[in-house]
Amino acid sequence: MIDRRTLLGAALGACALIGLPAAQAAELPYDDKGDPFKFILDLNNAVLDRIRGDKSLKSGDIEAVRKLVDGLIMPAVDFTMMTRMTVGPKWRSATDEQRKALEEGFELLLMRVYSGALTNVTDQRVELRPTRSKAIRDEMVIRTLMKGSGTAQPVGLDYRIYRAKEKTWKIVDVNIEGIWMVENYRSQFASILNQEGVDGLIRQFKEKGESLAASMKSPGAKE
Repeated sequence: MIDRRTLLGAALGACALIGLPAAQAAELPYDDKGDPFKFILDLNNAVLDRIRGDKSLKSGDIEAVRKLVDGLIMPAVDFTMMTRMTVGPKWRSATDEQRKALEEGFELLLMRVYSGALTNVTDQRVELRPTRSKAIRDEMVIRTLMKGSGTAQPVGLDYRIYRAKEKTWKIVDVNIEGIWMVENYRSQFASILNQEGVDGLIRQFKEKGESLAASMKSPGAKE
């Protein structure tokens, strides 16, 4: 059975902060300035292919995951916007230093949480859901299905994207079987932000990251 962490780990590869230089971006296995439907399909299936072909990724090695995300996924993600939407109104009053710490903390949390799910990637592929309209707009939701062999039902995996000023497509949210990632984390972070402020959330990111790292090092531990 494919759980939500497996899906997000496989399709998004978690989220990292550092993108590639422009010269390297041209070598990515997808076109981020063309057809947005093809862009999402090519990105997803390139990530799945990379995971299947790398034992260190299959084992959930965090450094291997970081390299995958930095090299293949982050050029397709507006992670600053994703973090801003997740933090909510408190982002506006945060200093530049706090914003950087929020991005780094959220990045590490996602990578720790979802890296363990990569071990469940087998022969899954992603395809578009049937749709009547292929109209291209500056802001879109691309709806896909992740399918694998066996009796498991296809699972819905949708992407909220927009066309940036440089005409590239950027992912800002992911929906897994009806649950949007940004909304889900925003609700989790709201009470911390209200009670402890931005510094409290940054501290929580650090503590959670350290806890997850320790659990991943424990013999037989699964995150």
